[in-house]
Amino acid sequence: MEDRFYWIIIFILTTAACYALWLMYRKIQRLTKKSNDLLEQKENSLKNDLHIDITRYKLDPHLLKNALNAIQSHAYHSYHSLDKLSNVLDYILYESDDKFVKLKDEISFAQNLIEINRLKVSPLFDLHMRIKMAPEASNLMIAPFITINPIENAFKHADLQSENSFISIVFEILGSRLFLSISNKLQANTMYKNVAQGGIGNRSFKNRLDKLYPNSYQLVTEQKEGVYHVKLEIELHANDND
Repeated sequence: MEDRFYWIIIFILTTAACYALWLMYRKIQRLTKKSNDLLEQKENSLKNDLHIDITRYKLDPHLLKNALNAIQSHAYHSYHSLDKLSNVLDYILYESDDKFVKLKDEISFAQNLIEINRLKVSPLFDLHMRIKMAPEASNLMIAPFITINPIENAFKHADLQSENSFISIVFEILGSRLFLSISNKLQANTMYKNVAQGGIGNRSFKNRLDKLYPNSYQLVTEQKEGVYHVKLEIELHANDND
């Protein structure tokens, strides 16, 4: 009788585990299809409308590919990370078609990206994000994806392995101005390119700032003692619907 009870328990646990894995597999399938549909949609749109938001179309394929690879290699974080990736895809698909979006939505998008990228680093890695924002500032308007370039660069060039490595990301809103400060410890013997003189992604970012925020933003970069600092200040738009 005891043996029979034992095998019943084993069967139930095995069935439950298989069902959980099947659910995870199905969710990954849906997200993969969703990302493929997104890429096709963006490619078609790019052919018909080469405007100043071209930067975000270049961002999407690398963003989604890296995110999916990271999630699949860290199964113990899968459910949490799949939810974050789903939110990222929703933002790209449905919430960022307008020239400007609510600041709270852009910051939420940045938070989801940071949580996905957290999979790449050790649990002991010093990665923190702070938001200093009064409730009434959350409805100010900002260009979608405008905060993402320096955040992605921090993860790309940060020293993720050595002791005392870190990434610090701070959003602060004072009145109608956004102050984004990002610092990260660089990999050894790395000379970070200035944003204005960097690669295609950095030049596109600078050009996009020039076109969207002429005379109403400041971008300062500095490399000092193995730490790279980016400070972005933008004058935000009021929400006309308020």
